[in-house]
Amino acid sequence: MGSFGERSRKLFLQTMLQPLDWEVQFAVWKTLLNSGIPQLVQVAKRYPVPLRPVGNPEERYRAGERDFRWADLRGGNLSRLDLRGLDLSGASLVRARLSQVNLSHTSLIGANLSQADLSGADLRGANLKGANLMGANLIGANLQGANLADANLKWVVISPETQIDRKWRLVWEIVNGHAQGKNLAQADLSGADLDWADLRGANLAQADLRGARLVGANLQEADLQGADLRWASLEGANLSRADLGAACLQLASLRGAILSPETQIDRKWRLVWEIVNGHAQGKNLAQADLSGANLSWANLSGIRLPGVSLVGADLSGANLCGVDLQWAELSKANLSQADLRGANLNQADLSGADLSGANLSGSSLIKAELAQAKLVGAKLTQANLVGAKLRRAKLNGADLRGASLIGADLSEAKLGKTDLNLPSLRWTVISVEASPESSWWFMIFHAGAHSQELSQTDLRGADLRKANLSRADLSGVRLSGANLSQAYLIGSDLSEASLGGANLKRAKLGGANLTHADLGGAKLSRAYLAGANLSGADLRGADLELASLQRVILSPATQIEAKWRLVWEIVNGQASKRNLSGVDLSGANLNWAKLNGVQLVGANLSGASLIGADLGGSNLSQANLRKANLSYANLEGSNLDNAILEGAKLDFQWQWIWLSLWFKGLASIWFGYPSTPQLPPPPTSDPNRHLPAEKNREN
Repeated sequence: MGSFGERSRKLFLQTMLQPLDWEVQFAVWKTLLNSGIPQLVQVAKRYPVPLRPVGNPEERYRAGERDFRWADLRGGNLSRLDLRGLDLSGASLVRARLSQVNLSHTSLIGANLSQADLSGADLRGANLKGANLMGANLIGANLQGANLADANLKWVVISPETQIDRKWRLVWEIVNGHAQGKNLAQADLSGADLDWADLRGANLAQADLRGARLVGANLQEADLQGADLRWASLEGANLSRADLGAACLQLASLRGAILSPETQIDRKWRLVWEIVNGHAQGKNLAQADLSGANLSWANLSGIRLPGVSLVGADLSGANLCGVDLQWAELSKANLSQADLRGANLNQADLSGADLSGANLSGSSLIKAELAQAKLVGAKLTQANLVGAKLRRAKLNGADLRGASLIGADLSEAKLGKTDLNLPSLRWTVISVEASPESSWWFMIFHAGAHSQELSQTDLRGADLRKANLSRADLSGVRLSGANLSQAYLIGSDLSEASLGGANLKRAKLGGANLTHADLGGAKLSRAYLAGANLSGADLRGADLELASLQRVILSPATQIEAKWRLVWEIVNGQASKRNLSGVDLSGANLNWAKLNGVQLVGANLSGASLIGADLGGSNLSQANLRKANLSYANLEGSNLDNAILEGAKLDFQWQWIWLSLWFKGLASIWFGYPSTPQLPPPPTSDPNRHLPAEKNREN
C-alpha cells in the first residue's frame, strides 16, 4: 500500500467504515475506463468489474427492472420468460436454462452463455457481440438478424431448424470443422471469431475478413489473394506458403504469425511482419511506406526512420526510444503509451495523432505539427517544442515540466485539468469481510493515488516565450516558474491555475479567465490584462509595473497590493475628484485615465505611463514625474509647480509651454514677480478635444 502514496493511505482509512456496494464499484470502473487517461484505463482493464448478485431475476423483471448488466445468473432458470429488450451486457449465464425464452432485441454484449440451454429461444435482433456461446444449445432457436460479431461459436449445437443468418452459419461451420473443401472466395466473414480454425488450403480469395479473429488459425497454402484483412488479428496464425498477393492488411496484427519464404505477400507487409517480430533491427527504413501498419508494442529502437510514412499506423506501446523520426509523417497515428524518450521528431507531422500516455521526455519536437493531437497524460518533461504547432491539441494531465515551448502555437489547446467525476468515496468503505488483497482494493487505491496528479497538466518551469495560447483551456494547470513572457493568452481559461513566480512580462492576457488563479510573485510588468477576470485571484507580491488593468474584474476576495488596487480604481473611473496627494503610483499604467481636477500634490508618478490621460486642471505640484510618459496627455490648466519632469516624455507643444513657464518661474524668483506655473491651453489646442464625439458633432 505504501507505493500508492499519502492520498491512497487516507483513502484506505476512509474505506474502513461502510461496505462498498456494486453500484460504486461499477461507477468507479466505468469512470476510469472512460477517463481517457491511459494509466487509469489500464487500471480498469486490469481489474474487471465483478458480477452483480441479483437474487430472483424473474421477480425483479416483473417489478420493472430492465438493467441486468454484469448480473450473476449462472445456472438460473429463465425458461419461457419474456425478456425482450433487457440489457444483459457482461452478464454470466453459464449453464442457464433459457429454453423458449424471448430475448429478441436484447443486449448480450460480452455475455457468457457457455453451455447455456437456448433451445427454441427467440434471439431475433439480439446483440451478441463478443458473447461466449461455447457449447451452448441452440437447437430450434431463432437468431435471424442477431449480431454475432466476435462471438465464440465453438461446439455450439444447432439443428436444421435453427434459424440463423447465412453468414453466421458459415462461421459456425468453419470453427467446428464442417467447411473443408468449401469455396470461401468472396465470402463475408467480417468480424467473425475464427480463432484456431483449420483453413488449410482454403480458397479465401477476395474474402471479406475485416476485423476477423484468426488467432492461431491454420492458413497453410490458403489462397488469400485480394482478401480484405483490415483490422484482422492474425497473431500466431500459420501462413506458410499462403498467397496474400494484393491482400489488404491495414492495421492487421501479424505478431507471432508464421511466414515462410514461399509465402506470397506484398513487400510492405512482409516488412511490417519483420518489424513486429524483431527481424528488422539495425535497418535503415528512411522514407519507407509503413502507413496503416499495426506496429503496436513493437521494438523499433535502433531503426532509422527519417521521413518514414506512418500515417494512420498503430504504434501504441511501441518502443521508439531515441529513434530518428525527423520529417516523418505520423498524422492520425496511434502512439498511445509509446516510449519516445529522446526521439527526434523535428518537423514531423503528428496532426491528429493519439499520444495519450506516451513518454516524450527529452524528445525534440522543433516545429512539429501537432494540431488536434491527443496528448492526455503524456510525459513531456524537458521536451523541446520550440515553434511546435499545437492548435486545438489536448494536453490535459500532461507533464510539461521544464519543456521549451518558445513560439509554440497552443491556440485553443486543452491543457486544463481533467474532471474525472469519480464517485464520492468519502464515506464508502470495503466491508470487513472483504479481502485486503482483492483487486478492488487496489483499483480504488490506484484511482485515489493517480486521479489528482493525472488530472492536472504540469508546466512548471516550462519555457513558453511568445507561445500562442489564445483561447486555450489552462484551468488548474501548474505553471509556477514558467516563462510566459510575450505569450499570447487572449481569452484563455486560467482559472485556478498555479502561476506563482511565473514570468508574464508583456504577455497578452486580454479577456482571460484568471479566477482563483495563484499569481503570487508573478512578473506581470507591461502585461495586457484588459478585460481579464481576476476574481478571487492571489496577486500578492506580483509585479504589475505598467500592466494594463482597464476593465479588469476584481472582487473583494482578490488579494492584491493596495497600490495596484488603487491603480485599478483609477483606470476604471473610480477615483474621479479624489485626493491622491502623496500616493505612490510609480510605474503605474494610467493610460487614458480620467484624472481631471484630481489632487496629485507630491504624488510619485515616476516611470508611470499616462498616455492620453486627462490631467486638465489637476494639481501636480511637487509631483515626481521623472521618466513618465505623458504623450497625448491633456495638461490644460494643470498645476505643475515644482513638479519633477526630468526625462519625462511630453508632446512638443507642452515642452515649449513648460520651458517658457519654467523661465517665467525663474524670473519671478529673481525679480520678485509672484507666479505659479500653470499650463494654459496651447494656441493650437481644440477646447473640445476631450468631449464625447456626440458633443463635438453638436458644436
